[in-house]
Amino acid sequence: MPDGDALAGRRPVNGLIRTLLGWLGFWLVLVDHLGHGATPLTAWSLTWHGLLPIAGGADSEWATGSAEAVKKWSREAWVELPKLIYWNKFMGRGLNNVIQVKEELESTSGDQVTFSFIRKLQGAGVTGDSDLEDQEEEITPSSDAVVLDQVRQAIRLKGLLSERRTAYSQRSAAKELLTTWLAEKIDADIFAALDSSPSTAVYAGTATSTATLTATDYLTTAFLTKMKTKAKKAVPKIWPVKVGTKEYYIYIAAPDQEHDLKVHDASWSQAQREAQMRGDDNPVFEGSTGVWDGVIVHIHEDIALSTDWGSGSNVNGASGIFVGRQAGAWAWGSRPRWVEKSFDYDNKTGFAIGAIYGVTKAVFNSVDHAMISGRTARTSN
Repeated sequence: MPDGDALAGRRPVNGLIRTLLGWLGFWLVLVDHLGHGATPLTAWSLTWHGLLPIAGGADSEWATGSAEAVKKWSREAWVELPKLIYWNKFMGRGLNNVIQVKEELESTSGDQVTFSFIRKLQGAGVTGDSDLEDQEEEITPSSDAVVLDQVRQAIRLKGLLSERRTAYSQRSAAKELLTTWLAEKIDADIFAALDSSPSTAVYAGTATSTATLTATDYLTTAFLTKMKTKAKKAVPKIWPVKVGTKEYYIYIAAPDQEHDLKVHDASWSQAQREAQMRGDDNPVFEGSTGVWDGVIVHIHEDIALSTDWGSGSNVNGASGIFVGRQAGAWAWGSRPRWVEKSFDYDNKTGFAIGAIYGVTKAVFNSVDHAMISGRTARTSN
């Protein structure tokens, strides 16, 4: 049996052997990655992180998916999609939603949903023994419609050989890319619908048009209150969204407007520091930057921007969206579906996502039902 000194002498040798074997294994994996077509930089990164090249039965996985596999991926895409849609927090079937969802055409044929709005009675009625006969007031309904359209997008993989060269799941990448595309498409369509030809606009400061805005007419707390007052006095009145026992309007601003609100208005910053709990678990608060005077402020990069406002056509501006309940209508014709298809004798696989839907701003008698365009100057950051 070797003594302690002999064992101590062998330890450096054993450590050296293990190190050499480790580098040999690293080199073999690196060469394998290069043999599968990876660039030197990619091969080094994959090997350093302990990722082996894909081999074995990868080809069979990328043939046209079975019916059950397609259903699985379709379900997963639908579960993830609402989480990615910005407007999802404001959408629902009931009246107490910014975007009211219509589902009638999911189970019946047709490509258009017509919805009605009935104004409250405007007359004073009669008093005392005055005759009510022949003094009746008519119901004056107005209607609008949302028309369906189909949107689709697809990805086609290059072929089985190309698929073997990646260390990630191309099926997962396709699902993520297509799901994100559809979510962003839905958001863009809703923003475009709400911001289309607004019938009512409110301007910051003392401006009465985009031409009279000055470079310092930023988004402020005073402007938020100004829009709220306009909404309450509107005909028909713009009703706020109820959250528990409280009511809130929503203003969606551009990132530049958020910057100006936080930098140039001390009242805003102080109000947010002193804010009390206000039911923030409700979806309408999700992702908001704060609340002022019953107006929840959200930020989104799809808000329309301008660079030619002001008397000299040189003021940067933004058209934020101020909304109450039922500002728009959304109709599903067909929920998002996932399709897989093979090409070129099963050498190539394609993935597609699509949906049939429609969205419109609610407009009755040429007046936006619950939307105001809130226009301010902005700092261009």
